[in-house]
Amino acid sequence: MSKLLTNQISNYTDNGPVEVKDGINVANGKPFQVAGASGTSGQFLKSTGSSVAWQDFPTIPAAQVNSDWNATSGVAQISNKPTLHTVATSGQYSDLSGLPSIPAAQIQSDWNTSNTSSVDFIKNKPTLFSGAYADLTGKPTIPTNLSDLANVASTAPNNNEVLKWNGSNWAPAVDVTGAANTDTTYSQSSVASGSNVNLRLTAGGSGSGNDDILITAGNNITISSVTDNGFTIASTASGGATVTTDDSAPGSPNDGDLWWKSDEGRLKIYYADGSSDQWVDASPVLSPTSMTSGSNSIAVTSTRSTVTGPLRVTGTLSGQTTGNKITYASHFIPDTNAAYDLGNAEYKVRHLFLSDNTLYYEGDFLKVAQHNSGGSAQSASYLIPLAKLKDALTASNDYEAFKTAILAITDA
Repeated sequence: MSKLLTNQISNYTDNGPVEVKDGINVANGKPFQVAGASGTSGQFLKSTGSSVAWQDFPTIPAAQVNSDWNATSGVAQISNKPTLHTVATSGQYSDLSGLPSIPAAQIQSDWNTSNTSSVDFIKNKPTLFSGAYADLTGKPTIPTNLSDLANVASTAPNNNEVLKWNGSNWAPAVDVTGAANTDTTYSQSSVASGSNVNLRLTAGGSGSGNDDILITAGNNITISSVTDNGFTIASTASGGATVTTDDSAPGSPNDGDLWWKSDEGRLKIYYADGSSDQWVDASPVLSPTSMTSGSNSIAVTSTRSTVTGPLRVTGTLSGQTTGNKITYASHFIPDTNAAYDLGNAEYKVRHLFLSDNTLYYEGDFLKVAQHNSGGSAQSASYLIPLAKLKDALTASNDYEAFKTAILAITDA
């Protein structure tokens, strides 16, 4: 039993406190009791107001680093947080309130609309030219008669007169000095001219005269027995042209060689015209269904459905101001699909005129490639049609999606 020594008690009264002057030493293994209880590990003495009692220390939570926005109780709850609209956390344009009415993207505005409040209305559009020659300003005066030309006399000609240059202008005059030429008949004859011969046309009537056409003997050719009624042409060349009978053309032909194309029953001759060499039909002559002639031109409509070999046009056609023109009254279609070109890298077609601005091509895209004269063709690249751009735009929700769709198109 523990004891308090009398010399340690400073004051003692009934029911009074005991003053311990020098402190209380609780020996190891000797519990300190209050109301007969020793307490448990970690407890402390707490005044009750009239005594003391053992008390547990309170539990202190860990430091609150991240509070919980959604918590409604506990230490993680955020006090006085504001009430947010859905768009604050979703970030979606559609969650906004009071959205404006935005029209669809205007890809093609309407040139013809006159409604100024319409989104299709085009502001400040220019007044375009009609394309009609009559609507041009400053048009030149086009002469309709010869007399409208500055260097043609206005004097009316007499019958059988021609326009002759008189030193200052073109004026009516007789074709033969002294009287108009009224000859309507000619006589012909042959006249020797050295080793050559002249074909002579002699005009009858009062204004008689001779017009000679010189025929020159070429290599290995002689002209003899020249009389008024004709002459003889003979060949002095040794050997002659070869004749080949086969369905296919002979190899390494020479100018003048003959080939009987047995599968067609046609005789062809190898012709070198100075700029190109080719086989042309020699006989039988194809009968045209119609033939018309004009100044410097002959138009032939043939019964033959296929034309082979090169086609060459020289001279100036009737009604045209420049030469080398071909006109046709049917479709221009090759006999083999995707086998021939229109022009090449050395000889290009200058312009291509289309009536309705339409260019038809096969496949999803039109390919273009640079091919300079004397160089190699560059790699082909696609031209993206407007329809493809519209498809990509329709399928895209925003600009980035549209850009991605365009970049995804694989090049040629």
